[in-house]
Amino acid sequence: FAAMPVHRDREKKESTAEEMEVEEQEQEASSSEEEDSDTSSEDCERRRMECLDEMSNLEKQFTDLKDQLYRERLSQVNSKLAEVEAGRAAEYLEPLAVLLENMQVRTKVAEVYECIWMHVSVLSVCFT
Repeated sequence: FAAMPVHRDREKKESTAEEMEVEEQEQEASSSEEEDSDTSSEDCERRRMECLDEMSNLEKQFTDLKDQLYRERLSQVNSKLAEVEAGRAAEYLEPLAVLLENMQVRTKVAEVYECIWMHVSVLSVCFT
């Protein structure tokens, strides 16, 4: 019976040694994972900052282009307004010419109608 406890003690020592070796390997693996995790976190943070910088640059470019487009459009509107005010805008001159012609025709018709009405009135006075 005395030999058994020694055997059990040896098994316990071997088992403990194996467990310690496994624990050391797990710690090394865990340490390696933490390093990988730290590196991965650093890479992730670096990429995040690069993306934020790129987004900031794109926002600035967008704002600059938007301002440039606004200034160009305002310049076009002011130029067209100056043409209209000066009476040189073709897209307004053509309809204006049509309107003036229509006005002249209506004025002439009104004058003829007035003349006829006056003659009818005179004739009706004469024949009464």
